[in-house]
Amino acid sequence: MNSTDPMGGEARAAGWDGAFQTLSAYLTPADQQLLARLPAFLAQLNWPADPSYPPPPPADPVTLAGIMANLRLDGASVAAGALILPMRLNLVDADAIEETFGSDVAFLANGVFRIACLGGQTPRDDSQLENLRKMILALSQDIRVILTRLALTLQALRAAVARPTSGGVDLAAESLDLFAPIAHRLGVYWVKSEVEDLAFQLLWPSEYAQMKNLVTQRRLGGANVVGKVVRILQRKLAEHSVVGRVKGREKHLYSVWTKIQRKQTDLEEMYDLIAYRIIVRSQEDCYRALGMIHSEFKPIPGRFKDYIALPKRNGYQSLHTVVFGPFGNRIEIQIRTEQMHQVAESGVAAHWSYKGAGGELAENDPGRGRATGYAWLKDQLERHQSGQGPSSFLEQIKVDLFPDEIYVFTPQGKIITLPKNATPVDFAYAVHSQVGDHCQGARINGRMAPLKSTLQTGDRVEVITSRERNPNSGWLNFVVTPRARQRITRWLKLQQRDQDTNLGRELLEREARKAGQGVSVNDKQLQRVINCFHAESPEDLTYMVGAGMISPTAVVARMCPEYADKLQRDKKPPESISKPRGGAARSGVRRKKDELQLTGALEGLAVSAARCCGPVPGDEIVGVISTGRGIILHRVDCGNLKALADRPERWLGDIAWNESLDGSFTSRIQALAHNRRGVLTPISQAITECDGNLLDVHFQDRERDPCVILLEVEVTGQKQLDKVIAALRHLDGVQGVSRLRSG
Repeated sequence: MNSTDPMGGEARAAGWDGAFQTLSAYLTPADQQLLARLPAFLAQLNWPADPSYPPPPPADPVTLAGIMANLRLDGASVAAGALILPMRLNLVDADAIEETFGSDVAFLANGVFRIACLGGQTPRDDSQLENLRKMILALSQDIRVILTRLALTLQALRAAVARPTSGGVDLAAESLDLFAPIAHRLGVYWVKSEVEDLAFQLLWPSEYAQMKNLVTQRRLGGANVVGKVVRILQRKLAEHSVVGRVKGREKHLYSVWTKIQRKQTDLEEMYDLIAYRIIVRSQEDCYRALGMIHSEFKPIPGRFKDYIALPKRNGYQSLHTVVFGPFGNRIEIQIRTEQMHQVAESGVAAHWSYKGAGGELAENDPGRGRATGYAWLKDQLERHQSGQGPSSFLEQIKVDLFPDEIYVFTPQGKIITLPKNATPVDFAYAVHSQVGDHCQGARINGRMAPLKSTLQTGDRVEVITSRERNPNSGWLNFVVTPRARQRITRWLKLQQRDQDTNLGRELLEREARKAGQGVSVNDKQLQRVINCFHAESPEDLTYMVGAGMISPTAVVARMCPEYADKLQRDKKPPESISKPRGGAARSGVRRKKDELQLTGALEGLAVSAARCCGPVPGDEIVGVISTGRGIILHRVDCGNLKALADRPERWLGDIAWNESLDGSFTSRIQALAHNRRGVLTPISQAITECDGNLLDVHFQDRERDPCVILLEVEVTGQKQLDKVIAALRHLDGVQGVSRLRSG
């Protein structure tokens, strides 16, 4: 211990002797034994001679103990509160605390310490303040953490008012922005009211003194006027045979002042400086109690509101009236049933909600839907503070008020709200779509981390971007936000369309060279034939060719009739697609009548898969009746179906794959790849790793670079085929991959 410290460790330790007398009234023997180790522990610390204390200031043991006793906090919470300052001054760490006081005290102290470290960076934006409040609650995990932090805040404010310092204003502002609203939400109203009044006194001392003087002048009936009126009203209810209970409160100074500022009024026009609630058993009793009030006390005209017959939009119900009370001052009385009271206090119309901006709970208010969680917590706190022992409640209650959300910081201190299990990529897209599109890496709390890392509440995330980096399909395996998933999918679709368009242009140019001199592919030539293929533009037509929806031969044949005549002269008899080659059922033909769900009296027909589009299980299919060949299955987007559009009587649309169908099916894929030695090795390896089987390979214009490679791949269905295509697209040297949709 530093002996020059005027408030050294021995003095600090001695202060707890008086505090123990307050706490021993309700603490268990085990808690008292735990706290008995506190004085010696504090005395042996090496306290600095003249510390510059960060908020909260040194704990005054007696004051802190009194606050914690009112909150009925257990011994572990009291010890944690006393140890926060040593932790902030780096005099002790969580390991030393656990060694002396146990894991429960270490957990609580560490939780309060984490919240204390958020001080000094309070944002001024309302939405950001709300997110920071949620973050504090989420970080707390154990309700004792936040209650201990509230106790320390209240103790610090009392100390700042008694001995004003330069840090008092910042402490007061933070208390108003963060901890008073949290206390209100948790239902600890006396803490909320005192925190607000103390902060009011520190921030605006002259306004505080003026408001205190005005309210004192208007208070009639003495200092304990609230208790006196409650007893009078309770007696009047009994005289009129109305069963109910009466609660009263005097509006605290900060609340009066903010209402005057908000409504631009003065004290004389405020009728709820003292408000009373009469809670009865039924709706009929509400109106009976109202009649009793108006018969006993003179009502003020125009100040009656019936929110029972006409509830507020948020469901709030009550009768409000203003009367001249028994001591001649104007008082507001609210009359409601027990159920109405629960809704008003803890439900969707809880005071912290319906007294928000605009006076009503907005449809998109973040508090909507979570009020029931607060209601449960407030109910638990009320029961605990009414006399339950701390060991029966606080030691076993662990809460997470926002289990489905996390709250993380940007490097500038802005808070981003994300779903649970969100990653740095989700964070990047939440910041800005361009940040997400060019996300290359991330630092979490100053350390490099993988993009698929799971973020936690309180993390500080920095995204590293590069103009050369773009989204990839692998991100879809771990992102959780709809925004990120939508942006990635959109980019991949645009990228794939660009690849297919480039591939289509390449295929058309090669086919044009086959047609001979004088045939060229340009937008003007393509514009002449787009209507023949139901395309919207030359670019759309080239995309359809690259995606395999239209044959490049068909397009060039339309552009050059002479080439079409040549193709007709050179045409060979088509190979039967139902004929197996080398013993393999290449086309996925299934001839058993129970393996396809067919309609009508067609069960005896042979069924085979069209080689042009290679349908596999999972594809949406259509059947075409072919004379002498039975039913030929095509994918619904097969380009060759357009040639059969004038024969609708041959189409069978009401067919589907049998769910129990197994076996292998052949599909055709075209890839645009660099023309180099060994190009097939990684392609074959990628297909094999996806459990596919490469049946045939054909190069088009092998002398060019890049070249077109046609692949026939054997798969079990659409999912495996998609997996093969995705694997091929990730190979170096492969510029585009698409599935052929026509021959």
